[in-house]
Amino acid sequence: MQALAEGLSATMLHATPEPEEYRSLVNVWRNRNCASVPGNYGDVFQDSPLLLAMLNSSPCVIKVLNLCTQQYEFVSDNVFELFGYSKNEFLQHGLSFSNTIAHPEDLQHSWKLIKKIWDFILHVPLAEQVQYKFSYDFRIVKPCGKVVRVLAQNSVLQTDSHGNITHVLIVYSDISHLKKHSDVATSFISSGTSVYHFTSVEDNKAGSTIKSLSKRELEIVKLMSEGYSSKLIADKLFISFHTVNTHRQKIMEKTNTHNTGGLVQYAVSQGLV
Repeated sequence: MQALAEGLSATMLHATPEPEEYRSLVNVWRNRNCASVPGNYGDVFQDSPLLLAMLNSSPCVIKVLNLCTQQYEFVSDNVFELFGYSKNEFLQHGLSFSNTIAHPEDLQHSWKLIKKIWDFILHVPLAEQVQYKFSYDFRIVKPCGKVVRVLAQNSVLQTDSHGNITHVLIVYSDISHLKKHSDVATSFISSGTSVYHFTSVEDNKAGSTIKSLSKRELEIVKLMSEGYSSKLIADKLFISFHTVNTHRQKIMEKTNTHNTGGLVQYAVSQGLV
């Protein structure tokens, strides 16, 4: 099995073609009428030693992606620990390099879902686009052959003078211990509406539309993750015990979880709590 994994790692750089959805999305990013933005985030962080030290010592891997060029302007020093590749590999080869280390079974599925997110975001007014944060998870294969599932949490870092998104901040964390099944999932939330949207590969196969959790449902999920019982949640939110249980049932149906433990694990793996 180890030999098979190492063989997969060695050949995947050339064997897996870039997904059509990736190429389509890159064309969308390139063809926007983006105005130039000053500076490079790599230089900006170098000029702030305290900020740079904080980013490099974070338990998560931090990257700054320029959407217009598909190049990373910053990659934290700890990237090797999670991905198994040096920061220079990412800085030199950009987003396309990230595709080469993604697990072949996840690559196309991931970009289908990522494109669905961007199709949604780019069709809301420019002023509202910056309010969205989105996440997705996928597996990567390290040079040693080890497979790791990572959660990528994205937020808008910069827009140009027209309001077009030019840079995103991406925070990566290892969620291999939280999520054992291989279904790739994605989610996004607006700070303006506090509505949480999500979908998965299985939803796509079933022809399902993007699902949503309301602001109230999100509040209940977060309280459940903190160990609150239905009675305590009802008291805290000034709603009835019956209403809380009704919400819990609907939330579990939407997230395809079967008990409180499964729901909390889902919330953690998707960066909701």
